[in-house]
Amino acid sequence: MGSDESPTTDVQSPQTITDCLSNLERGDIVYVNDRKMAYEVVDTDTYSVIVTDEHGNQVSFSQNLQSGGWVVSEDIWRVDVPSE
Repeated sequence: MGSDESPTTDVQSPQTITDCLSNLERGDIVYVNDRKMAYEVVDTDTYSVIVTDEHGNQVSFSQNLQSGGWVVSEDIWRVDVPSE
């Protein structure tokens, strides 16, 4: 996690996150980390939740079976590098 990705609020335990994500159903709205963007649930299974963002991009939340933690996986659809 880079310095610009550090959590600015209380960090939930992997089990708390798992409990929250396992109760999601198709059509539910969810926010993750400190992102302002809402995601809509389109599919779920035991170890992942598939959502779409407000632009229709598909994002996967998946559980690491060794650590129990969760990660966000998404296609990179744009990169901007500010000039110095």
